[in-house]
Amino acid sequence: MGDTRSHIPLYERSPLYQLIFSLLIVSGVGFILFSAFLFAGTYIYNSKIELLENPSLAINGNEIAFLRYVLIFQHISLFVIPAIILLSKFKPVQRTGFRDMKIPPIKEMGLVIILAFCIFPITNFAGQLNSGMHLPDWLSGVERWMIKKEESATSLFDAIMTPSGFGSMIMNLLMIAALPAIGEELIFRGIFQKILYKLFNSGNLAVWITAFIFSFLHFQFFGFVPRFILGLVFGYLFYWSRTLWLPIIAHFVNNAVPVIEVYIQGWDNYKGFHDIPLWKLINGLPIPLLISILIFSYFRNKSKRIAKAGTDNFQLTDT
Repeated sequence: MGDTRSHIPLYERSPLYQLIFSLLIVSGVGFILFSAFLFAGTYIYNSKIELLENPSLAINGNEIAFLRYVLIFQHISLFVIPAIILLSKFKPVQRTGFRDMKIPPIKEMGLVIILAFCIFPITNFAGQLNSGMHLPDWLSGVERWMIKKEESATSLFDAIMTPSGFGSMIMNLLMIAALPAIGEELIFRGIFQKILYKLFNSGNLAVWITAFIFSFLHFQFFGFVPRFILGLVFGYLFYWSRTLWLPIIAHFVNNAVPVIEVYIQGWDNYKGFHDIPLWKLINGLPIPLLISILIFSYFRNKSKRIAKAGTDNFQLTDT
């Protein structure tokens, strides 16, 4: 008799198996696809891969277009396509619809947009504190590497945000806001958070671990704390609402607002405007923090009511 274990669908496997399989798909498929797209891009734009190590060397439109091409296909390769593959594997044979993508009420979309704006002063404050942190002397080599990675990310953002014009803004919205919001939320919240929920049988633990991984994998360590906070916001929005649209909307707004601000103010003015003293950030915290707590309370209380009604279901087989 043949080994029937090989025919067990992924959504019926153990959470640990699902986690390992998902990591292999994201890393394996992501690496292969991104390498192929990167290789093709060097020929299409006649640019060198070394430009990615020092984006400040991008001095003409063709080189900036290459950087944008790389960012777009990086998200498609590492997040969007692996997410589509995994979701197709996690979905049962009887196709009843992707319940995690149910459209939320307009009121809740509005609340999430307000929440996204309220989170800005909180993450800005956390970012100021985070940027002042330093590692012990015996980890000075690691800190130098972290600073180099941060400078490279800043140079990349500087290069793609410098060109002005409405067309550049639309391209940046696609590249910086839309694709990351969709791809990253599908992978981190739609796949990994749900697997971790099943693995640990704890929604809070799943949210916090996923938020940690989400922040760590951006490899911008002087922005780790604010990105970790964002990961918690996105994670709890999904955990309490059971729809990925709300964290996607919050993620999109968080990334889109700076792009639009740069278009309106100009990149140099934007950088100067956001160099705010710490004491001013503290003074601006109470009201956004209060509004954020109230919005979170709404979603948490709604989730409790749904659970009491017996309609709560947070399983990968629902996808």
